[in-house]
Order: sequence, then C-alpha cells, then structure tokens
Amino acid sequence: MPSPTFPSEATEQEPLTRGHKKRERTRRGLVDAALRLVARKEVGEIALLDVASEAAVSNGTIYNYFRTRDEVLEAVGIAMASEFSDAISALSSGVHCGAQRLSIGVRMFVCRAAYDHQWANALLRIIHSDQAMRSRLAAHVLGDLREGLRAGTFTYEDEGIALDMVVSCTTGAMRSVVEGRAVGEHDQRVAEMILKALGVTPARAKRIAGKPLP
Repeated sequence: MPSPTFPSEATEQEPLTRGHKKRERTRRGLVDAALRLVARKEVGEIALLDVASEAAVSNGTIYNYFRTRDEVLEAVGIAMASEFSDAISALSSGVHCGAQRLSIGVRMFVCRAAYDHQWANALLRIIHSDQAMRSRLAAHVLGDLREGLRAGTFTYEDEGIALDMVVSCTTGAMRSVVEGRAVGEHDQRVAEMILKALGVTPARAKRIAGKPLP
C-alpha cells in the first residue's frame, strides 16, 4: 500500500533556539502519546494524567502545554488531519483534475488505514468530536469538489451534502479496513463509487479511480 513521504542562529540566540526546540519536542511527545491512547481507548476515558504517564513525563509537565483533555485531543486531531492531508496535497501537486485529486485523497486515507491501524483508530474516534479536525479535512476536500464542479466533471446541488458524503464514505471505508471487512482493491472501489455519486460517468470514474497513486 502506498504511503506519503514526509540557517544557523547567532551565538547569543542558540540557548533560546535549543529551548524552543526542546519545548516543541516535548509537546510533540505529548501529542504522540495522546494518539496512542486514543487508538486504544475511548476518548471519554482518557485523562490528562494518562497522557503524561504514556509520554513518560511528570504530571506537572503536561499542564505547561495543555489545560484540558479537549485541548490535547484538538491538538491530536489537527496534527493528524494537517500532516496527512498536506502530504497528500504535496504528492498530488502536479494533478490539476479535481476528480483525480479527490480520488487520490480518498484512496490514500483508506490505504493508510490498512497499514496503520493505530492512526486510523485514533482518527476515527476523534473526527466525530473535534470540529477543528473536521475543518482541516474539509478544506482539502472542498477545493477538489469545487474544481471538479467548475470543470463540469462533478454535478451536485448542495456542497455541504457532497462534502458530508465524501468524508462519511471515506471514514466508513477506513473502518471497514480496520475491522477486516474490506474487499479487494477497497480503496479503488470506494473512490470509484464516490466519483459516480458526484456525477462522474461510470467509465470515467473507473478510469480515474484506477490510476496509479503518486
């Protein structure tokens, strides 16, 4: 399955730079710890001190970065949505067809769910409760939907419903993969059905969904 690839300072500024980098590493460690917890437990069961324990930092340390569980979960959601969506956008930067870009995004999310169940479980648990995460994902999808509509490839009357359909079908496909219910070429089949639902002709939808991933 495919996966995305992810100046010196003046002497008197070096301690500040090192301190900033250390703080960012600690924050990232806390976010990564929260991600692991979300993959194993329901969101409502996670406490701030659980995150501190998972990250192997003192209980007091976590309060220097986050005040509530919701702040941690929002940071996790934004990081997950931004990093992977941005990676997909970078990989498909040479693709100008909105329908093909949408297909690439759908397929890469489903493919990653197949080889990274921890990431997929965390995303699926957070997406329903984190508006910031949904907004980040929506921004990428909307651009492709609008481009496809402008080009005449897509035909839909309500943008919000089209967005909900794409996101819901993609996350549903990810859940099927994680739960072992996926069929052969699941990512392609899901992308093809989404394209057809958006008004792409069956033959063209099959052709677009079957193109090699970048």
